[in-house]
Amino acid sequence: MESWSTHQLEKEARKLHGSTISQDLVLYAKALQAKGVAVIFDLNHLSTITGVGLRLLQSTVNRTRESTNYRMYAVSKRSGGRRFIHAVSSELSKVQSFINREILQRCRPHPRSFAFHASGGIRKCAEQHREAKWIFQFDLSDFFYYVTEDDCFRIFAELGYTRLLSFELARLCTTTHLPRAQKARLYEIRQLYLQSTHSQQNLKSRRYPRRADILGVLPQGAPTSPMLSNLAARRLDASLDQFAERHSLVYTRYADDITISASNKPESITLGGIYSSVISHVRAAGFRENEKKTRIARPGSKKVVLGLLVDGPKPRLTKETYHRIDRHLHATLKYGLSETAKHEGFESAFGFYNHLKGLVDYVKDVDTERWSEFTSRFRKVEAPWR
Repeated sequence: MESWSTHQLEKEARKLHGSTISQDLVLYAKALQAKGVAVIFDLNHLSTITGVGLRLLQSTVNRTRESTNYRMYAVSKRSGGRRFIHAVSSELSKVQSFINREILQRCRPHPRSFAFHASGGIRKCAEQHREAKWIFQFDLSDFFYYVTEDDCFRIFAELGYTRLLSFELARLCTTTHLPRAQKARLYEIRQLYLQSTHSQQNLKSRRYPRRADILGVLPQGAPTSPMLSNLAARRLDASLDQFAERHSLVYTRYADDITISASNKPESITLGGIYSSVISHVRAAGFRENEKKTRIARPGSKKVVLGLLVDGPKPRLTKETYHRIDRHLHATLKYGLSETAKHEGFESAFGFYNHLKGLVDYVKDVDTERWSEFTSRFRKVEAPWR
């Protein structure tokens, strides 16, 4: 959104609040402008800006159209199991895209966070650990599902939006519509929230609309979820970065992947101490570790960060990654998308298509020549919905 003059701000405010407006309203708008984020007075104003009906926004805030707003589909994970993606309805996606573009993308995540923003990237993240002798890797379990509507509320409130609008924006960016196996997680998160130091004050200071027994979480697939997860994890990033500096280690986070490396064996802390300290920081920040994905790469072993080899002066793709993408593309072009998806264990051709696209995009940041080749082949893939 363009920067408005005081006169324009007053004119916009009058449209919504009548001929008489307070100076506080103009100061509120100017404060948002000073932070470089969109000026939004209330939910009605957001409806006007985005062209999405007020009734739809209100119903979303009240959690009465969850299954209409989100359609879920499963994608197989390399490590086994399934990841559920939320396909957002076109109207809500329009609102979330506006929030992401005009608010969230104007915020800066922690410098040690490398996912979901233009100044980050897989290669840049992996570069931080090149030629390391020791690498410790941790994975955050159900990362998006541990970022709640209260986390989002605090992000918007700290940017300067009113408490009511912050709550409404948080509801527009979160959901309670989860896979059946994950439903219990909502109640677990609610209990964790009630035990936190700020929860009682928040519950007393703002009125919850209907369905307040659980807190919504970030839907994986919504335009707003990536950057909201980054901003919600700033406390975790800050604490682990300080821990790493204290022990001459290097810390990075790429979405739910945490990497800590050392040029030499740490002298100020044991290997077990590194593990227990990281887990402690993760839990203190409101997240949970995936114990199955904790790894240590010692001197002499292969050093891989985010799928890239970091044992040399610059990160590079592994042969296994090249072969995997090449195999998927070859099979898809020969046997078709649906048959290949079924053979690879995907529940839908749509999910496999997005998976394959992600793999091809992954190469771009590291090897532009091979990326051009893979992209040329990928464009020949005939998707059944086209």
